[in-house]
Amino acid sequence: MERIMIPLKVHAVKLEYRRLLLEQIPHGYICIRRGQKQVAITYEPDMPKTSPRRPRFLSVSTARGKEYAEKISKYLKIKLEYDYLLNSWYATYCIAPPRVRFPITPLLVSHDMNNEYFDSKKENCGKYIADNPTFSDHGDLKSKNELIASELLQHMGIPFKYETELYIPEVGKTINPDFLLSFYEIDRCFYLEVLGMNDKGDYSVKTATKLYDYSKGKYRPGREVIYIVLYDKSNFDSTVFVHQVLSAFNTLIPDDALEWGIENTAIPL
Repeated sequence: MERIMIPLKVHAVKLEYRRLLLEQIPHGYICIRRGQKQVAITYEPDMPKTSPRRPRFLSVSTARGKEYAEKISKYLKIKLEYDYLLNSWYATYCIAPPRVRFPITPLLVSHDMNNEYFDSKKENCGKYIADNPTFSDHGDLKSKNELIASELLQHMGIPFKYETELYIPEVGKTINPDFLLSFYEIDRCFYLEVLGMNDKGDYSVKTATKLYDYSKGKYRPGREVIYIVLYDKSNFDSTVFVHQVLSAFNTLIPDDALEWGIENTAIPL
């Protein structure tokens, strides 16, 4: 798939979220030194004397070394993400990225759908068993459309859970949304429904009922739930899917959360 164009506010939030994480964790690399596998620590928040010129070395075979090896592996992963986001920012815009004020209070939200909510939800709760399930790395999905959706979410780096449970007291019913997405950088999650096979009568009725249930429970399109409408099982538009998901994310970020023109006095990353 071609490079995804991330909306400006989402891009800024993802970039700043990782920059702040990098300030809070040790930096370094894994190397072979004196015939041993060691972890080199080049920055620690609480040890100002540690630097790239004066790194601290620990053997990975020791308990302390293993602990730091895990921390450095985390650092390298986040640094890779940060560098990609920073390079793509400058490839897109002619100005430096803004600072972002965290925590972010999302716009126009109802229900306590935050990171804690996402973490508390169990997945694969659906009772319906498809005649021809689609097997994937994400579990046994009900359709190929859901498989495409899961792969696109993974490509966008958006954590998700498949078929959690949602009780809607206004209709006295528990439903199983297709996906629960985590926009963890802004402490917010979202339901996503892939509404396919609308050319079939029975399925269309079930879809209409589900939309009614969400509406009665005050789960609003573009605020707490995203609807991806497919008119038949073979017209999945990946571009539209990505745009709808990222647009929902972008809409939740207030414009005033971004602070432009502020010099970065943080440590070099």
